[in-house]
Amino acid sequence: MLTPKQRQYLKAQAHKLKPVMHVGKGGVTPAQAAELDVMVDSLELVKVKINPNSFEDEDTAAKALCASVPALEHVWTIGHTMLFFRASRTRDTRYPLPA
Repeated sequence: MLTPKQRQYLKAQAHKLKPVMHVGKGGVTPAQAAELDVMVDSLELVKVKINPNSFEDEDTAAKALCASVPALEHVWTIGHTMLFFRASRTRDTRYPLPA
């Protein structure tokens, strides 16, 4: 679980990032969750965008992704953009979280 200070730090780090995945009309699929699992291993901090024509809202999509991807943390949602974080399992993290 992230503290408010850690969330603020991650939001500041993510400001310059572009969304790496888009969720469309079909909502969150198992293939998308598997792909996000691979991406978050290398990137650690990722933005996911919900297309406006999607039948799934942001809250439902965030819960589905967190349930499908182990140890994934939902940091923040603004508009149609969500931010997720998981520290790398194979190397030192790029984003050392404040205490």
